[in-house]
Amino acid sequence: MKALIYLLVLPLVCSSCAALPAEERAFAVALCVEKTEVWRVYGRIPTYKSGGGYSTVSGSGESLSAALAAMDAEAPMRINLSQLRLLVAEAQLAQTGELNALLAELADRPDMRMECAVALTEASVAAVAEALDPAAGTRLSKALDLLLDARIEQGVILPAALSDVIRMGERQSPILIALALEGTKINLSGGYTMDGMLLDSRDVGLLSLLLGHTGAVRVSLDGGYADVRDASVKVRLQDFASAGVALTLNATASTYTEEGLERAIAEELLTLLSHLSNAGCDALGLGRHAIVQTRDMAQWHELDWRGKYRNIRWEVAVGVNGPA
Repeated sequence: MKALIYLLVLPLVCSSCAALPAEERAFAVALCVEKTEVWRVYGRIPTYKSGGGYSTVSGSGESLSAALAAMDAEAPMRINLSQLRLLVAEAQLAQTGELNALLAELADRPDMRMECAVALTEASVAAVAEALDPAAGTRLSKALDLLLDARIEQGVILPAALSDVIRMGERQSPILIALALEGTKINLSGGYTMDGMLLDSRDVGLLSLLLGHTGAVRVSLDGGYADVRDASVKVRLQDFASAGVALTLNATASTYTEEGLERAIAEELLTLLSHLSNAGCDALGLGRHAIVQTRDMAQWHELDWRGKYRNIRWEVAVGVNGPA
């Protein structure tokens, strides 16, 4: 009988040790960050009123942690980032070299949702926060999930989860999402390197094909376009000095002949990849191939991969089937 009593009581004891109940926390859906003389953060949280809706809480401080603490103090309940869908930072933080430290500090928070998308913007981040307002009756978290998935499938942005950005390290360079403010609406199109170099949607569309993030995309080229799908890509690294990309795909519509389209895409890819490597952005992850070709991590660190990558020679081959 005593054993039975213990079994009945134990769950009650354990449940009393749980964290704060959900209704005592404010779950931020989006977080926007900027730095002027001080750090400023803007969190988009539900109003928790019967009519629904979202409000912005903000905070500022000499450090990011101080700004987050100030935002927490302003909120009606403790701020929690475990439901965060979108992290927006001003693009200047990439250009000043402070972006890496910002992302690392946020990733170290125990409540941080590592699957949140990371975007950079040249717009006012305070205005961006206010623009994150879904249609009536729609949850902002769901609206952002759908928007991000749709834009990735369209090939105009690349996936940029905080967990992937942190994990890539020296092996691959992430391309963050470019966010623009058009009136009171946000537009996700194009990308930023970690150094703040802006890529347009055409560049991102080509990278999306090479990285396998979209099944079909319209490729805009000088003098025409092509609707392509079913891309197959092979990437090779040779002697740490040259790299080759072989791309085959099907075209369903195009303003080019097959040969003309092959030549046009190859020229665009060669220009883009050379531009990225000259800037030190290893978007295709050649660093992964370089690590495999070294005998151990000590040799990898002696390799000076970043210096070699900037001088890499590219060879691009494109094969097109169609248009049908």
